[in-house]
Amino acid sequence: MTGSPTVGLYLLDGLAPELVYSDHVAEGLLENYKAGFWKCDPVLDCIMTRGCAADGESVIGPQQWRHSASFEMLHEWGFAYNMGGPLWSSDKIVGVLFTATTNKDAPYTSQTRQRMELLCRAGSLALTNMKAGEIEAHLSVTPVHEPAPLLSASLPPRSAEVAVRVCRGQTNKEIAREMGISDQTVKEHVANLCRRFGAHNRTELAALLLNMPGRQSVTKAEVAPRALACRPLSS
Repeated sequence: MTGSPTVGLYLLDGLAPELVYSDHVAEGLLENYKAGFWKCDPVLDCIMTRGCAADGESVIGPQQWRHSASFEMLHEWGFAYNMGGPLWSSDKIVGVLFTATTNKDAPYTSQTRQRMELLCRAGSLALTNMKAGEIEAHLSVTPVHEPAPLLSASLPPRSAEVAVRVCRGQTNKEIAREMGISDQTVKEHVANLCRRFGAHNRTELAALLLNMPGRQSVTKAEVAPRALACRPLSS
């Protein structure tokens, strides 16, 4: 989706990033970043202040990019451009996803930044479901975004109810119990929704639904405890 297999996934301890996964990244670059480059990383700064995906060339400027410290560090390890996006839990950025490309003739575009935002939405949903208890034991009442009302209106009523609950991070059993239907019926609704929106799985489905325009907000108290609370990201 980003045009590169290179990835680094960091969770934030305070503001300091802690590497939890990487692939196709030289150890030396990771050590450089860990040693302190993150403190002056313009991409990380943009992600933390704006809460959206960003790439180095756009943040620094096309004319200044090849003379920047970011480019010099990346170039030393065979890369040409970098990009990152935030991972959210509640209204807090708890992690950052980074990628980089070796193609000097193909800088990141607005389309690849949008794809990064989609990946980060899916990652935020998965991370919240897996690590809700570890990340934040006492979540306060915060906004949770539902699928757009217009989207819900375009679906059959029962499918719309399932779609909302999928976006809340509920399992098939939880959805079945709340709606008074069988697990198999829920599974069929989810499969139909995936086909309708071109999603490969329920995590991607939730990310696509949450990314639709015109979302409405409800309070944390009104949804399942494991709901995704993800701030909207600007493009």
